[in-house]
Amino acid sequence: MGKRRVKRASELRNVKRRKEEDSKLQSSVFSRVEDDISDIEVDDQNEEYMEVPEEIEDEEAEDYERIPRAFNDPDANGEEGLPIRRSDGTLQRRIIMKTSKPTNDEAANDEEDGVSGEEEAEDPETREEKQRPGAGEEFDEEADESYKGLTPEEKVIKTKEDIAEMAQNLIENPEENILQLSRLRRMSNSKNPLTAKLAILAMVPVFKSIAPSYHIRALSESEKKEKVSREVAKLRLFEQHLVLNYKHYVELLAEKAAKFSTQPKVTSLDAEMGIIASNAACELASALRYFNFRKEVLKIITRRVMKKPQNEHELKVFKKCVSTLEELLVEDSSNGDISLELVVLLSKSIRRRAFNVDESIINILLSLTVLNDYSPNSRENDDSPKLKKKDRIHLSKKERKQLKERKLIDKEMREAEQAVTAEQREKNQAQILKMLLLFYLEILKARPVKLMAAVLESLSRFGHMVNIDLMGDFLQVMREIAEEILINKDLNSNEVRQVLLCIITSFSLVANLPSRKVVVDLNKFVDYLYSLLPNLSLDTEIEFSHKTLRLMDPLSSELNIKPSVNVSTKAELLLRCLNAIFFNSKSGSSKRALAFTKRLYLAALHLPEKSSVASMKFIDKLIGRYDDIKTLYSTEDRVQNGIYNAEIDETERANTEVAVLWENVLLDKHYATNVAMGARHLFKNAK
Repeated sequence: MGKRRVKRASELRNVKRRKEEDSKLQSSVFSRVEDDISDIEVDDQNEEYMEVPEEIEDEEAEDYERIPRAFNDPDANGEEGLPIRRSDGTLQRRIIMKTSKPTNDEAANDEEDGVSGEEEAEDPETREEKQRPGAGEEFDEEADESYKGLTPEEKVIKTKEDIAEMAQNLIENPEENILQLSRLRRMSNSKNPLTAKLAILAMVPVFKSIAPSYHIRALSESEKKEKVSREVAKLRLFEQHLVLNYKHYVELLAEKAAKFSTQPKVTSLDAEMGIIASNAACELASALRYFNFRKEVLKIITRRVMKKPQNEHELKVFKKCVSTLEELLVEDSSNGDISLELVVLLSKSIRRRAFNVDESIINILLSLTVLNDYSPNSRENDDSPKLKKKDRIHLSKKERKQLKERKLIDKEMREAEQAVTAEQREKNQAQILKMLLLFYLEILKARPVKLMAAVLESLSRFGHMVNIDLMGDFLQVMREIAEEILINKDLNSNEVRQVLLCIITSFSLVANLPSRKVVVDLNKFVDYLYSLLPNLSLDTEIEFSHKTLRLMDPLSSELNIKPSVNVSTKAELLLRCLNAIFFNSKSGSSKRALAFTKRLYLAALHLPEKSSVASMKFIDKLIGRYDDIKTLYSTEDRVQNGIYNAEIDETERANTEVAVLWENVLLDKHYATNVAMGARHLFKNAK
């Protein structure tokens, strides 16, 4: 029994000793061993092995082997790995930075081409690039040695050559020459205006060529630490440099483009740089609409269109910014995310300026193609029953887990492909429509003169999608606008256009409402049009629009910005109103048809030739629907009850049944042949 205890104690001591030896060996590293024993001299050419001196006994030899090797490394945070053989045959030490202590299994599974995200020592060029300042660093030609001793003309030539060479290298091989992008970006912030202009213009095609058509997201902490191949590490380095330089370039454009000629202490050179930066932002917004910092680029363009141009150069870049925004809205019919960002930016900027902007800014929103196929009442009418629990397909726990993983993979694939689901697109459409209608309602309540026609024109297009809750607010506001204008009998051309647009918009709002559920009374708008006919008959510009060629005022210093929409003449608007009342709604009646026929004849005596012919064609169409109009052409077989009140602006009180169309006799003798033929045709048709 005693022998077993002694043997067991001996085995435990041996195990403990081996553990201590293993712990010492784990703490040791491979390094160059300094020869501390001066008695030993080894010849590398003749001796292949190092022998232990004979003076050292066996016990001392064992202690000598257990001593950890010395590690003479100036960096205490590193460990020495396997050496690397250079191209010339020499060996180079490799230092692995200590981040987290790897396990033995991880060290054994290292692949030959594997590269850790933070294990390898950084390349000197990469470390120098990371230490460089961002957008605040400027390029100084005086401090650059390559520009010393050159004349100003030679400096200009060398600057152009350097910028062209760097741009060409970046376009041809962007991954190898990505570090030149930082130098080119710093040259765009140079104190020399010529260097800055050339660099800003050169970076636009560079970014359009090398930037991908997707959003580059930042790496997570776990992705930075994971082991990747050299190709992936190289691609990540390229993307990081690309995003960093693009960010600083966009910030530089925002700083330059914020300077306008109307601002104090802004020189002509600053205003010119602002125009160049705005043009660059337009190019980037069109080409890189799915790349990073899209919202910042759109802010630059939005800030430019909010300012009224003061000269021809600013007018040119103003039109380019407007066309760029319209192009983005037109081509965003499948997703809706860009449209949502633009609606938010434009509405906030216009509100901030108290609606004191040009009419063409409101007309940008007419390019929203994402709302063309949107039906806000489709979900409300969808009464499809939900699937009952007993009809559902039973899935096991493993199948549910696999289904969840597949959905997660599909979501990541859609994000990588910039795809938008139908639910997300419908959500974007609902948000856009809600913000747009509330924004239009605010403008109508504020009543800015410049924007009224544009907003009413926009409402006539998107009015069929208005919610029933907002319908009453819109109709009330438009009724107040028309009444305020019609109080004054002497209306100008712009006021007449606003009333006509109010009438058209009000009928378009209720055009697609379900008649069984909602009944809206628009009698007031019918009377507004009836009272407006005498003013239209005396309007000398009833057939003129913004497209009509006119001579410019030589004494006017303001630039004339013609709108891209709302170009219909007042005669066309009048016919649209008449069609909306009598043929596109239930507001028409026999009494109203008689009253409008009498006033249209009175107006035709003063209207130009084309407008008179158009009004008589409408009367001919109206006779086909209401036969009572034929009685106005003759006094036979009629019982008169009172007199015709021509000055009353209400169709129900005008008593048109006793009137006679004596104006047809005058139109029969009209100087224009088409008008005279139209009058004869109407008289013959009435008989």
